[in-house]
Amino acid sequence: MTGNVWRPSALTFYVYQTYAISSSSSITGVIGLRLWNGTPGEGGEVIAGPVDATITNNQWTGVYRAYSNDLGNTDRPIMAVTVNWPFTITTLLTGAYWIEWGMAGSPSFTGPWVPAVNFDTGNNARQPDLTGGEPGTWTPRGDYAVSTSIAEFPFVICGDTIPMPQITSLSPDQAVAGGAGFTPTVNGNGFIDGTESDRSVVHWNGSPHPTTFVSSTVLTATIPASDVATAGTASVTVVNPGNLTSNTATFTITNPLPTISSISPATAVAGSGGFTLIITGTNFVNGAVVRWNGSDRLTTFVSSTRLEAAIPASDVATAGTANATVFNPAPGGGTSDTATFTIQASNLSPTITTLSPSTTVAGSGGFTLIITGTNFVNGAVVRWNGSDRLTTFVSSTRLEAAIPASDVATAGTANATVFNPAPGSGESGAVTFTI
Repeated sequence: MTGNVWRPSALTFYVYQTYAISSSSSITGVIGLRLWNGTPGEGGEVIAGPVDATITNNQWTGVYRAYSNDLGNTDRPIMAVTVNWPFTITTLLTGAYWIEWGMAGSPSFTGPWVPAVNFDTGNNARQPDLTGGEPGTWTPRGDYAVSTSIAEFPFVICGDTIPMPQITSLSPDQAVAGGAGFTPTVNGNGFIDGTESDRSVVHWNGSPHPTTFVSSTVLTATIPASDVATAGTASVTVVNPGNLTSNTATFTITNPLPTISSISPATAVAGSGGFTLIITGTNFVNGAVVRWNGSDRLTTFVSSTRLEAAIPASDVATAGTANATVFNPAPGGGTSDTATFTIQASNLSPTITTLSPSTTVAGSGGFTLIITGTNFVNGAVVRWNGSDRLTTFVSSTRLEAAIPASDVATAGTANATVFNPAPGSGESGAVTFTI
C-alpha cells in the first residue's frame, strides 16, 4: 500500500470444499488471522492477532472450480466468506502488509481449500510449514495448476482512505487570560470517528486534548484553564490517524480589562515630594502600567490585584487633582476606570496684625479676644502663652478666642499666637497682651 492511510472495514475470502453443495455453504469459520508488517519469513513481524473472525456473509459465488479437462464439473462450489476487520489495529499507514488466515469447514467434505494467490512471478502467497511448531517456516506457495490454467483465488479488502482534515473556523476563537477552562468547537471537514486511538484529535500547541466527535465537520475539545492562563496565541490543529495534520487555526488569548478599587494614598500636599502609589483592583497582568493623567509611570507588578507606581515630586508640585488609571497591554487589555488623586494646597503661616482688646485689668474676668490678621484657615487655633484656647473661625482674616478669667487674674503680659494645622501649617509671630 502506497500513498494513503487506509482504514480497512471488511475482508472477503474465496474458498471451497470438495463435494459440498452450492445451495448451502459448508464453511464454518475464518480462524487464526494475523496481520503482518512485512513479509512472513523475510523479516516481517506479526503486529495483530491471532484472532478468529466473525462471519457476516457466507454464500456461493455462482461459480465452481472446474478441471481443465472437465469444465462442467460441479464438485467444488466456490464460496465468498466476508468478515468484519478483526484486528485492533484499524489504521494502516503506507507500507507492505500481509494477512494470514485459516478456514474451517464441515467435516463431511474435504478441505476447505484456498488456492494460493500467486502468478508466474512475484511469489505473493506464502504458507508456513508447522511441522516443528510455531512460528513455522514460511515459503512461497504456488497453486498446482500449470501456468496456462492459473486459478488462484484473490481476497478482497474493503475500506476507505483516511482524509486529510481541514479547519475552517473555531468557536470561540479567543478567550480572556486567566479564565476558566472551556470547550471550543472546531469546524471543518475530513473529521473521523473511531476508537480512542483511531479518530480525529484536536491538538493545542502540538499537544493532543480530549476530543469529542460530533460529525465529519464538527469536533469539540476540552481545554483546561492552564492553557489560557497567559495572554498570547495558541495553534490549533486536527490530527487524523496516520499523523495526517490539518492546517493551523490561531486561537487568541487576550488580557482582561483592569479595574481599580482603591488607591493609597489618595491625597498629598502640594510640594510634599515623590512617593509610592499603591493601586488595588482586579485583572492586573504582568506588564500592566499605571498612568498618571494619561502618562506612564514606573510600575511594579505585585499581583493580579496590586500594583505599585513611583510618582515623582513633579506630579504633586501644584494643588489640584490627578487621574490615576491602569493599562493592560494587548492582546485585549485596555484602560481601567479612573481613580481621582487630590493634591492639597499647603496652608500658609498665619500673621497677626491686631488684638482687640489688647489690654485688660487683672481680675476683671474672662472675655472674647478678637484677632485680626492674614492666612487664617478653618481649624486655626489661638494660643495663649503657648496653650490652645477655644477658637472660632470667622474668616481668613479674623478669629475669636475665649480667654478665661484665670488667664488675666494677675498683672503682667501674655503672648498671643495663631497656629494653622497641616498641610503646611505654622505658627504666627507673638503679639503681646497687657494685663
